[in-house]
Amino acid sequence: NQFNLSAGSCHPAVGDLLLGRSKQLVASSTCGVNSPQKYCIIGYLEAEQKCFVCDSRYPYNPYTQHNSHMIENVITTFEPDRKKNGVDHVSIRLDLETLFQFSHLILTFKTFRPAAMLVERSVDFGQTWKVFRYFAQDCAASFPNISSGPSKGVGDVICDSRYSDIEPSTEGEVVLKALDPSFEIENPYVPYIQELITMTNLRINFTKLHTLGDALLGRRHGDPLEKYYYAVYEMVVRGNCFCNGHASHCDPIQNLRGDVFHQPGMVHGRCLCRHNTEGLSCERCKDFYNDAPWRPAEGAQNNACKRCNCNGHSGRCHFDMAVYQASGGVSGGVCEDCQHNTTGQHCDQCKLFFYQDPHKAISDPHVCLPCSCDPEGTLHHGACESRTDPVLGTVAGRCPCKENTEGVRCDKCKANHFGLRGSDPQGCQPCNCDAAGTLPFSVCDPATGECLCQRFTTGRRCEKCVGYWGLGKSVYGCSPCDCDIGGSQDNLCSPEDGQCKCLPNIVGRQCNKPAPGYFFLPLDYYIYEAEHATPLSGSAPLGADEQGQDPALEVVFRQPSAGRTVTWTGPGFARVPSGAGLRFAIDNIPLAMDFTITIRYEPETLEDWLASVAVQPTGVSSSQHCKANGFSQKPHVFALPATKRIALLQTPVCLEPGTQYSVDVYFSQPSASDPKAKPFILIDSVSNAVSTPKREVCFSLPPLVLASYQYCSSSSSQKCLRVLIGSVCMYLCWLLIHYEDNPHMPTRCCG
Repeated sequence: NQFNLSAGSCHPAVGDLLLGRSKQLVASSTCGVNSPQKYCIIGYLEAEQKCFVCDSRYPYNPYTQHNSHMIENVITTFEPDRKKNGVDHVSIRLDLETLFQFSHLILTFKTFRPAAMLVERSVDFGQTWKVFRYFAQDCAASFPNISSGPSKGVGDVICDSRYSDIEPSTEGEVVLKALDPSFEIENPYVPYIQELITMTNLRINFTKLHTLGDALLGRRHGDPLEKYYYAVYEMVVRGNCFCNGHASHCDPIQNLRGDVFHQPGMVHGRCLCRHNTEGLSCERCKDFYNDAPWRPAEGAQNNACKRCNCNGHSGRCHFDMAVYQASGGVSGGVCEDCQHNTTGQHCDQCKLFFYQDPHKAISDPHVCLPCSCDPEGTLHHGACESRTDPVLGTVAGRCPCKENTEGVRCDKCKANHFGLRGSDPQGCQPCNCDAAGTLPFSVCDPATGECLCQRFTTGRRCEKCVGYWGLGKSVYGCSPCDCDIGGSQDNLCSPEDGQCKCLPNIVGRQCNKPAPGYFFLPLDYYIYEAEHATPLSGSAPLGADEQGQDPALEVVFRQPSAGRTVTWTGPGFARVPSGAGLRFAIDNIPLAMDFTITIRYEPETLEDWLASVAVQPTGVSSSQHCKANGFSQKPHVFALPATKRIALLQTPVCLEPGTQYSVDVYFSQPSASDPKAKPFILIDSVSNAVSTPKREVCFSLPPLVLASYQYCSSSSSQKCLRVLIGSVCMYLCWLLIHYEDNPHMPTRCCG
């Protein structure tokens, strides 16, 4: 009930707790309880009848059982002078069905009041007892360890001697008040005061009888038990239903101890609780009223239990003192079993993995919506921000992405990151693409981390050149190796600095420079100076008119001069007349192969000349190549144009090492402009250059060099590089010829 909650504390009316509880009042000794028993009354000594019989086997009835002296006779509903009770150490006990508030006790005796007695109470249905008060004529003798007062505090236990005198001999009273009126109690509702006055059981222990001289009576009656006993006229136990200040009325407690609880005027024990409390004594808050701690009502403060606030998501809660104190005494109710995906003290938050719809009230059953975050890429395993809070900067439903993930659901790797995994605290790993080897503005594969490489770069990160070098050293990513085909072992180079693998005595990044102390041979390295040749005279092979003795060799020396191009070799020229010739001795051929006879010359006139060349070996050829390509020993004639300075014999000459050759060259001018004048021609030198036939030739090369060229085969085990004879090929072949001692160099040319 929640009516009149502001009215402060309330308490039921005080009444006699014995009414309706006759079956709960017991005595340890009763006259005639087992069989009729004799007793005497001292005040009747002069009367005719001095002793009587008590029979308490049946309840008291004024007509049929007027001698019944059962303990229930002391209850005020019985007629007076109907109860006499027992002998020596006797106790009377009242057992209540619940906790009651005790006000005071009044005992009225038929005989002398006890010489010593004590009153006890229990708050746990007789398991333990505490003494209210001791009473004795001689406190020091009866209760030597108990103070005889006066009390220093309301809770002191003392021995009172005011109610234990031998007089009066009848109708004497013993009065006990729960709270000593001599003390002013400011607040009777505080817990320690309430503890003093509450009980579930009351026990009165008579421990000593008053006795008189036995002279007269003793001669007539030999049994003193017949004249000394406790006889109680009336017993009143005043109190009320104990409700901790939360009820003003009480109802009966049914089916407890088998008694009848509906006698008029009976004080019942079940509180009709108010202030949102419940229990027999309103000792707890009602269900769902636990937002504040339960407290008894005190004066004007009703201390009503507060309803929990669970925002409609739960009907159960409990009180938590730590939560209450942390809130500054505002709220201590903790909701239980929150529904609709809510949680929190007041079911005022969405559970983990849910968020609060910002457009709905927290009390809406559909306020919490599930998060849609990818648990792999989200912090906290997929939990989103639970609510929108500008102060905290949170947005309801937003997924807090890991460092390297993005997207509304955090389900994607950031640009240039890959491999989304829940076990990765950053979500994805950086691709770390090499900027120098990656295409501009490209991103890596988000699944594999493969970068998009420029040409000639490779690797997952595009961090390596393939067949190239110098990643990042040019705008093109990697630069070609450009290894010299004649000076390197192959066309592969170091990816760091581009260094090719050079043949011996060749240096440079591209292997295109001779090592210090070495030089590259020109194609016409084997030059035979005309100044050193043997002059020939007589009938020229072309049928000259004059014959005679061999003339002396006429040498024309020429020094280089500034501004003039050097077109000759050696110290100068041999001046040869028409019809004469020169013999050149050749004995230094390094390799059996075809050569082209080359003549350097300068005519003195503008007329063309003819040259007749005959090659004579001193022995028989041993080279299979020269045998197959034998050169006719007949003279070969070719023109020496006046406008040229070099002439080549078009027919190749096969020469081989270990053989000495004589090359006879005769010069003639068939059509002189002045028949009377003897024409001369200046001959510089004759050289053997690599033959340049019109057909193709092959040179054996290391296999890796062959990769970028067309192949041909001269045998099943030999691979040759097919190139057209030209300046490049001639340069290559010359290098091959003069490095035959290198195991990496080919030793011959193949036809």
